[in-house]
Amino acid sequence: MYMSTIRWFLILLTLHVGKILSAGEMDSPAAVPAKASKPFVTKAAAANRIASVPDYASAFEEELDWLDFGIDSRSRFEFRDQDYRTADLISESMFYQRSLVYLGVHDLLGPVNFAVEFEDSRRGLSDRAEAPNEQNHTELLQAYGELRFDDALGGDPVSLRLGRMAFDAVDRRLIARNRYRNTISAFDGARLRLGEENSPIEWDAFALRPVDRSVDALDESSEESLLYGVTGYVRSFSPRVLIEPYWLLSDQAAGGGKQLHTAGVHAFGQIGGSPWDYDVDFAGQWGESGGLDHQAWAAHAELGYTWDHSWKPRLAGWLNFASGDRDPGDSTSGRFDPLYGATFAFYGYSGYFSWQNIVNPALRLSFQPMEKVKGEVIHRAIWLASDRDSWGRASRSDPAGSSGGYVGQELDLRAAWQATEHLEIEAVYSCFFPGGFVSATGPSPESHFGYLAATLRF
Repeated sequence: MYMSTIRWFLILLTLHVGKILSAGEMDSPAAVPAKASKPFVTKAAAANRIASVPDYASAFEEELDWLDFGIDSRSRFEFRDQDYRTADLISESMFYQRSLVYLGVHDLLGPVNFAVEFEDSRRGLSDRAEAPNEQNHTELLQAYGELRFDDALGGDPVSLRLGRMAFDAVDRRLIARNRYRNTISAFDGARLRLGEENSPIEWDAFALRPVDRSVDALDESSEESLLYGVTGYVRSFSPRVLIEPYWLLSDQAAGGGKQLHTAGVHAFGQIGGSPWDYDVDFAGQWGESGGLDHQAWAAHAELGYTWDHSWKPRLAGWLNFASGDRDPGDSTSGRFDPLYGATFAFYGYSGYFSWQNIVNPALRLSFQPMEKVKGEVIHRAIWLASDRDSWGRASRSDPAGSSGGYVGQELDLRAAWQATEHLEIEAVYSCFFPGGFVSATGPSPESHFGYLAATLRF
């Protein structure tokens, strides 16, 4: 299977590069006709969804406009010094490579469309045990059929997908198509959409099984987990406010069992015609977790200001909060569960934090000194929402709560350069400065992380 996939990969790459050379330039997603009233998008970091068709794919050529095709190949070298995600604070360098190939057919067989996407993720320069979050060899990331009826809702489409799919929901904090991680989360099941990305109102309902990743074997649907959900996207009042309500039900049999309802609303927009913008999300969670009654909540609130300058500088302040378990010995569970959401950029480039048991104020300055160069600087401070609950990703805790809740600070730097139409270079550096809770619960050196990545898209 591996050699067959590589052979098809090379054939498609050769055809696509030949198209580029003959046409002089590649058709881009921007070339697809857009609706006249494109809604406002949030300026919050990493919160915008990837469209239904991945952003690296486009129409194959003018004569074959019913075929979407794209290749995305990313190579990344990274280093970690004093990794708090490991018990021994390991320091090491690693090399990651991830290739994606997308092929979609639409508007050829009437309302019947289909798409497949291959993923091949590998890791090198590391002696650690293989990990499905980092490696997934020659796998089907997406494979679905779709019934789509355009103009079914007064100009907006209705679509039903069946099969395997990877997608973003709301602001990506609870369901995400992973961007930094070397492997991408996928789901098997059904997804019904009323509307699409630019519709004034869109509803998205799904019933899914998460896909369990395997390094060498074929990925399969989880037999112990289910995910149901309904998300809405009300864009009629853009740019003042865009409202995204959601309800999710995660049912997991493993680990004593979990049945968690998560309901909330994400809203963002521009304040009048001013340079101010905002982004807020509030989520409540209830149900059962490990035989305990579960009640938790989480929130994000952000306010930003963009100057009228050629560099497009934007300064934003935000607060992330997610509840922790106040008393590990009682009969209730209070730690918020971030389900299948993304963490990178939201809570720190180090990868040490997620949307649970956290109080995280931050300040971010983003800018664009040249047309194809973007940069940002983020300073974050981190406390535990509950001193008696754990810092989960570092597996550190003090059930007595005597170590305090101040975890530390993190400084993040990022630069991205669109070197050519097909090549993007990205560099990231992160430094974590441990606080009192860290020094009271174990070794507490400064930690450094960084990477240099190159992504080719065709």
